Amino acid sequence: MKYLSCFLLIVLTFTLSSCATTPVSHTQVIMPDDDDGMGGTGVESEDVRIVGRKMAISILEVPEIMNAQGIPRVALLPVKNSTRFVINKDILTQKIRIELNKNATGKVRFLARDRMDDILAERKAKREELFTSSKEGDLLGVDFYLTGELTGISKGSGGSRSDYVLMLFQLIDSETSDIIWEDSYEFKKVGTAGVLYQ
Repeated sequence: MKYLSCFLLIVLTFTLSSCATTPVSHTQVIMPDDDDGMGGTGVESEDVRIVGRKMAISILEVPEIMNAQGIPRVALLPVKNSTRFVINKDILTQKIRIELNKNATGKVRFLARDRMDDILAERKAKREELFTSSKEGDLLGVDFYLTGELTGISKGSGGSRSDYVLMLFQLIDSETSDIIWEDSYEFKKVGTAGVLYQ
């Protein structure tokens, strides 16, 4: 009886341990333009990449950029997010800047105004001859500001959600405040609620 009890206890232990499963994580690498299958109605990586390419091509065709004497300098302003989604707004302007730098072939340059503290500290160190420099020049002024806003209309019913998102970008003349270029990218998506965007 004692051996039978021990045997049943061992069998029961193995049976219970085989029923408890450890969750396994599976990771799949997909291209940024591919559908991740998670659903959702917000801004996706595909939207960011499409808007980056589209805006870069469009900006380079503006007469003030194409026919400029010298190289126009552009500073990026923060994108305003007026949608219901939590979005890394900087990724949009960064993607546009990357696409412009890849395709501009010297037709436009961006100023690193978001890093002015580092730039001024470096300039000061060079002026005080703590570092050497291959060139010394003045800080260049901004010719144009690139800015944008994300707006949206959302509606939901039960577990369903519909979102219309408009991504609007403008290139503004820093002297006159003229909007010399404006373009947009828009989409509407319908899906189920419950997808969390970060």
